[in-house]
Amino acid sequence: MRHLLNTLFVTSEDIYLSLDGENVVASREHQEAARYPLHTLSGIISFSYPGASPALMGACAEHGISLAFCTPRGRFLARIAGSTSGNVLLRRVQYRTADEPPPRRRPFSPPPAAALPAV
Repeated sequence: MRHLLNTLFVTSEDIYLSLDGENVVASREHQEAARYPLHTLSGIISFSYPGASPALMGACAEHGISLAFCTPRGRFLARIAGSTSGNVLLRRVQYRTADEPPPRRRPFSPPPAAALPAV
């Protein structure tokens, strides 16, 4: 199955996001407004003040789905992302290498004329 990078944008100011099984439920005034399967999403951006449930935040972190909160006017507030994987030792070597100054090179000097073959 192909994984599409779908992002859910919540633009209504009065929507609360929660988790029901493996679905994201958008509720308005305690009434279900919409339902989206969690496995089809790669990110959720909410422009509403009510926010999201802790269960949804945890599920998003476990599934690697980013969850971002913004004000209704679009100002960034917070972002939740799951754990990152990688090789810590390799990353440390990369940082050390990047911090080292580049090796000094000698200026180029042409060979002496006696070393050149006669034409």
